[in-house]
Amino acid sequence: MKYPVALFIGRFQPFHNGHLWEIEQALLRAEKVIIGIGSSNVSDENNPFDISLRNNMIYKVIEEYRLKDKVVAVFAIADTTDRQWVINVTHEVEKRGYLKSECLVVGNNAWVNDLLAAQMFPIHETGLYNRDELEGTKIRRMMRVGDNSWIERVPKSVGELIG
Repeated sequence: MKYPVALFIGRFQPFHNGHLWEIEQALLRAEKVIIGIGSSNVSDENNPFDISLRNNMIYKVIEEYRLKDKVVAVFAIADTTDRQWVINVTHEVEKRGYLKSECLVVGNNAWVNDLLAAQMFPIHETGLYNRDELEGTKIRRMMRVGDNSWIERVPKSVGELIG
């Protein structure tokens, strides 16, 4: 039996093929997916893409991979206190008509998983897919130094958008 919805939270700095794999894993376990864009209010070396651009990346991927019927929402999550962060995430899930118990959190971020498990969200850790190649830090470094092979690590639509 599949969950009605899965929640996948990431910073998407940039959206890469590992994120796409996570969404595919979520859809093996849930009918629909909600995507949360974390650190939406942060701009620094580790977060060079603003929330508008990250949102655009995600919608381009949804279009490219024909996921419009599967990804039911994309929302921004600002960095704040742990307590407020959980309240904000829970509100985003519930305002879309889902109970916490119906929303499978998919991903490998221990901080996210621990906070949401404490609020009775079910959790599924997928494991990391091709982590040596598909790590945001590495991809951003490649972009900074002009190593254009980063483009092989992101969906085509993302490469076209930010390349």
